[in-house]
Amino acid sequence: MPPKDNNSNKPPSSNEWDLPKLRASINFQDDWKDPENGEMIAHEFFDVKFYPYNPVGAPPIFAITSKKHVIICRINQSTDSSTNPVEVLKLIRDDDENAANCSCCWSKDLETGQPWLCIAGADAKVKVYDVKQGKLVKTLVGHGGGINDLITSPSSPYLIASCSDDTTVRIWSLLPTHSLQPCMFILGGDAHTWDLLSISFHDTGRYLLSAGHDQTINLWTIPPCPKQHVDHPLVIHYPHFSTKEIHNSLVDCVSFFGDLILSRACWEETIVLWQISGFSSSSHHLQSSSTPSSSHSPSRSSSPSHPSDHNEPSSPKPKDHPAAALIGTAPTTFDPSKLTRSSFWPTSSLSPHTRPAYFTRLLQFKTPDCAGQFYMRFKVLHTPGKHPVLAFCNAKNKFMFWDLRRLGSWRGLLADVEDLEGGEGERGGGGGKRKRVDGEGEGVRDGEQGEREREEEVKTVEIPGWMPTRKMPRKQDASHIPSKTAEGRLVDPKTTGRLWAGSSVSPDPDSLASGTGRPGSTSRPGSRGSTATHTTNITTVTHTTTTHTAAVTTTAAATAAATAAATTTTTTTTAPAIAAQTASTTTTAGLTKLGYTQKQIDDWTEQCDITDSHNSLKPHKAVMVDPKGWNFVGRQVAWSPEGDWCVVVGSSNRAMVFQRWGR
Repeated sequence: MPPKDNNSNKPPSSNEWDLPKLRASINFQDDWKDPENGEMIAHEFFDVKFYPYNPVGAPPIFAITSKKHVIICRINQSTDSSTNPVEVLKLIRDDDENAANCSCCWSKDLETGQPWLCIAGADAKVKVYDVKQGKLVKTLVGHGGGINDLITSPSSPYLIASCSDDTTVRIWSLLPTHSLQPCMFILGGDAHTWDLLSISFHDTGRYLLSAGHDQTINLWTIPPCPKQHVDHPLVIHYPHFSTKEIHNSLVDCVSFFGDLILSRACWEETIVLWQISGFSSSSHHLQSSSTPSSSHSPSRSSSPSHPSDHNEPSSPKPKDHPAAALIGTAPTTFDPSKLTRSSFWPTSSLSPHTRPAYFTRLLQFKTPDCAGQFYMRFKVLHTPGKHPVLAFCNAKNKFMFWDLRRLGSWRGLLADVEDLEGGEGERGGGGGKRKRVDGEGEGVRDGEQGEREREEEVKTVEIPGWMPTRKMPRKQDASHIPSKTAEGRLVDPKTTGRLWAGSSVSPDPDSLASGTGRPGSTSRPGSRGSTATHTTNITTVTHTTTTHTAAVTTTAAATAAATAAATTTTTTTTAPAIAAQTASTTTTAGLTKLGYTQKQIDDWTEQCDITDSHNSLKPHKAVMVDPKGWNFVGRQVAWSPEGDWCVVVGSSNRAMVFQRWGR
């Protein structure tokens, strides 16, 4: 039990760098039995989702899904740390004989605004419940195999998507207008050849990722949902991007992160951050691109052609579907030897030796003790005004968190320290002109204007809030110990040069206008994918997209802001330049002067060094629960809408509740 807080009258801590602490856990005794032999079997929670439509400040509500039950819970934030904040509101049981559910998502009634919960699983049905009444509202059928993931579109609470063992993704409308034919789109064809496990909507609702047992990750462009009744769903045969080269085994979790992508695969023990070259959610070139001629088709299917295959006959697609004209061009399976196909690079006129890379691997996050387990999901907190935080639980009781803004702050700190140490070297080298940056702008100061003016210049290093209190080495000269300003910055009165604004200041969003994060990329010509092993600087930007409306950030700057961890790359391949980006001897010495030990510096380098995309970053915080007990396998992670609660569910019907900024 957590220690009792004697300062319960104080407001919650709001340090932006805080990572979650374990607050409580809940267990549920299930009565589910094996349908074949009637024996009790191991129970698991497979999914958890927070209700996203409550007003700001309302107590968070979440749903947990097991094979036969759904538990609706509320978190009471006013309780002190000595009590369990979780209150069970409703228990829904699925009494269908073949039901074995594993996924859920939220929606709501268009007419009454009452919350709806959709659940799905092995029986291939999507069941929609009125949560307050606990009654089944409707059942959606159409999949030919078990459903493994269920999500709600960010652009509309009335659109949900499901993926299945039948290798297709179906997009459903819960609007009364579509009650006779609720399935709007089927994403199928030859894009996937084996069971699907994971899907993810882009924040705009216009794009969808799918992944599964066949190692393939596809990006689909979703047309606007028809407002009127349709007799048949529109079948979209080909995605706009498809690759098998990111992972070497089945992919059980994929997610958009702004315009970047996060994914993990069984046996690899890493989560990969990567990007599709040329893809930007603010670009509408796909809509304006030429489309094949249309004709009526009994199968009502859409078959756009690959941009490099314009001489090939295109498959017909229906004219009468309202969204048919907006599909655009997309890759086909014309060349089976291609492991990666993309319509975001018009490469028809380029040879395989000169065309750019189709994708770029940016970072890897280390997730040990996961080999052999699949259906394990991560989740990124991506909330306006909050740091983006990646959360994951492995198969051995370890809960891991990465604050993605630390990556940029660490890089900025190294640059500040390098500059501070370099300033000392310049003083030893004599006069000359030196550049100085102050609050008003930049200018060049003549080094011969007098020692008195140079003494007035101050060089500072801003320490990020996530770093601990420093202890100065005992033998260090007291006259050279940096002092703190009123703003909390360390000031070294003996150094002269630049005044830094701080490592956590975001760059001008216009510099990230493309949303791809790799201006001037020099990836190897002809390669389908590249890795960022040269100088890379990642800076986090606050997410500012507006959801549930069509006006989701149309400017290039807003697109960059929607990418919570967009990347900018300085293309430098020389060894000295690469060394300058790491915790070199100079920067290590500078950090040591600030009171940090070599072990601390090494640990932070392993957690935050982004100069080599092949290095897996260790978690910024790891929590072990019952290390000597039964292994807890994390199945799903969910963040509350405001980012102050994180719930992880998994084996033994257990849910772990983490809190940030608690009392």
